[in-house]
Amino acid sequence: MSEEVKEQSFKDLPFEEKYKAIEKAIDEGIRQYLVMDGGNLEIIDVKENGEFIDVYIRYMGACVGCASATTGTLFGIEHTLKERLNYPNIRVLPI
Repeated sequence: MSEEVKEQSFKDLPFEEKYKAIEKAIDEGIRQYLVMDGGNLEIIDVKENGEFIDVYIRYMGACVGCASATTGTLFGIEHTLKERLNYPNIRVLPI
């Protein structure tokens, strides 16, 4: 299956299924690393914004106020979601 077909399949999922897929990707590929450092995150909202899916998160624990929360960690979360969901138009926005 080509990447374009995979991207299209995520894009065409019903909203609730997109939310579940995002949550699963965070649980399987991100959360464990945050927890190991005493932090965590929660998904506050997911919004469709044209071609983009905007994922609004709130950092918790040690992630609150951590300098890398708005740089490396944030980019890592976004990259992991894009890769695991095979959809390049995902933006992660901390609240």
